Amino acid sequence: MNSTSDNFSPWEHQNIALAAVAQCAVLVHSLATSGRAPQSDLIACVNPLLVLNPGSVEEVYPRVADLGLGLRTVQDIFSNNQLRENAEVIRYTLGMLSLRNRLVGNAAMENSVRERLRDIQPVQEVDSAAHDEIDSDELYQQDRIFQQLASVYQDTISTLSFRIQVQGKIENLKNEKVANKIRSLLLAGIRSAVLWYQLGGRRWRLVFYRKRIHSTAGDIRRKLIAPV
Repeated sequence: MNSTSDNFSPWEHQNIALAAVAQCAVLVHSLATSGRAPQSDLIACVNPLLVLNPGSVEEVYPRVADLGLGLRTVQDIFSNNQLRENAEVIRYTLGMLSLRNRLVGNAAMENSVRERLRDIQPVQEVDSAAHDEIDSDELYQQDRIFQQLASVYQDTISTLSFRIQVQGKIENLKNEKVANKIRSLLLAGIRSAVLWYQLGGRRWRLVFYRKRIHSTAGDIRRKLIAPV
């Protein structure tokens, strides 16, 4: 599988970053409504948040294949017949793009986020297939990282005048572990939105380049399954 991101054009890199935002949005919706989200998809979204001084897009998204959910979502939300089905995901995606504007316009907050992220370790995947043998320390460490990321979000992004209102089942939203993952994903989505903007992404392009964005997501997915 051709999964690294060094095989893509600048335009494709821009849409990979958008797919990362969309994947965060899908997982937020999944956690809020079902209380669950695939671990590998979750980690693929969150760990780029901890790459603070990347020298390339490849360092942020080393395995584009792990953003397959986001790429499929971009195809769906930029098709003409999938808007209603993805209304909440679209709202979360646009919300994270808007929060990017507010974060980068607040230098003190941006610096605070960056400094606090320096002390947080990447999330390690825990083998759920061997659930009975899972080291409780690994699960504790994973939960602790999501707690740390959620705390960063609450102390910074949540204080802004604009907030993303997450809709879902009350029992999920009140579950501390689920809520921590949701806040971590929102923070991660904003980070990918920052990169999307740095790569040339603009809100108006989401309207005028709908067909091109839709087809580009498909092209990237085809590249991922093409022989190296």
